[in-house]
Amino acid sequence: MSEGKSGALVDRRFAAEMDALQRFGRVEKEAQLGDADAQYRLAQMYAAGDHVEQDYARATQWFRRAAEQGHVESQCRLAAHFAEGLGVPRDPFEAAGWYRRAADTGSAEAQCALGMLHARGHGVVADRQEALRWWGLAADQGHVQACVNLGVSHYFGRGVPRDAELAFAFYTKAIERGDPGARGYADALCSVAHMYCDGIGVPRDTTMGAHHYRRAAEMGNGTAQFALAKLYLEASAQPEDREQARHWFARAAEQGDSEARRMLAELEALPAETDATPERIAQIGPQDASAQFLLGQRLASGDGVARNDREAVRWLALAAERHHVAAQYALATMIDAGRGVPRRIDEVVRLLRSAAGAGHADAQFDLGLLHERGDGVPRNPSIARAWYRKAAARGHLKALRKLEKRSWWRFW
Repeated sequence: MSEGKSGALVDRRFAAEMDALQRFGRVEKEAQLGDADAQYRLAQMYAAGDHVEQDYARATQWFRRAAEQGHVESQCRLAAHFAEGLGVPRDPFEAAGWYRRAADTGSAEAQCALGMLHARGHGVVADRQEALRWWGLAADQGHVQACVNLGVSHYFGRGVPRDAELAFAFYTKAIERGDPGARGYADALCSVAHMYCDGIGVPRDTTMGAHHYRRAAEMGNGTAQFALAKLYLEASAQPEDREQARHWFARAAEQGDSEARRMLAELEALPAETDATPERIAQIGPQDASAQFLLGQRLASGDGVARNDREAVRWLALAAERHHVAAQYALATMIDAGRGVPRRIDEVVRLLRSAAGAGHADAQFDLGLLHERGDGVPRNPSIARAWYRKAAARGHLKALRKLEKRSWWRFW
């Protein structure tokens, strides 16, 4: 860049900075004179560190001055500061008081937050029915997180009878009426996708499920990225599907998903094509567990080849012996269903324990089911719950349902 252009750029930046400082000065002067909107904007600047050093204590002071004048947005922000301890000691009672003042004016954000306080018993009496009432008021205004909260409540039967169809309706309402940038929107997409894929509360439709997972994945939701990758991987062994699976596993792995990293490494180790031809089979070496697993899957599903359960079990067993986690789980499900071999529950339990110990969420969930039923292992609800918790920690939705909670409850 020439010296002249560089100097002009510096001059423009300096002018922009001076304009911003002048605007800050005007807002501060208006706030000092008692203008509630200016006090709110000034508080936002201090909270964000916008052309001033970030200072939550000063932000809280200005939010309070505006809130005391009835400024609803300031009341919500002040309540959040007390709830989170930003600039002031954490005080759930004070937070509940300010949320209630804003909720009584019809603020959907405050109504949703107040409902969550009642659900948790933070600063108010724990009352699930009161929580549902406030969420209902917010949901009537199209508040995304309130719709999601109601969907979760009906899906898991928390304070209301379990009703998958009603849960689906609330999740759909969040998607159709909500802002895609709103908190909880991606969660609603994931829930709708899961219900479509499993046929819960709606006829099974994997195409619609993949569509909603893709929307959430494109918004950066790691759970959706991993689920979408698995759908592509299970769809077929065609190169284009494997490439899509590789792409979304990589996106999920970037967010720290260890299972996605493992699946990505396996995909990277696969050859460009894995045809079940005699020539290709002859090329699969005893150490090539990934190719053995993929070939076993194709033989089990009849994907591009004649279905052959006995051969599928043989190839999956070879991969499982090489400690291929996905092959261990796939082999366990084949044996459990008596496909290709007689059902041997002791072998099913052994394979599931090996895969579950390596972090395979489906294996952890299935192992929990066996302990819950006493099938092949002593019946033990405590051990079952422990496996469900492990699977739930990896975002396994059926395990979350078993535990009657969602992984994102901690964010509300």
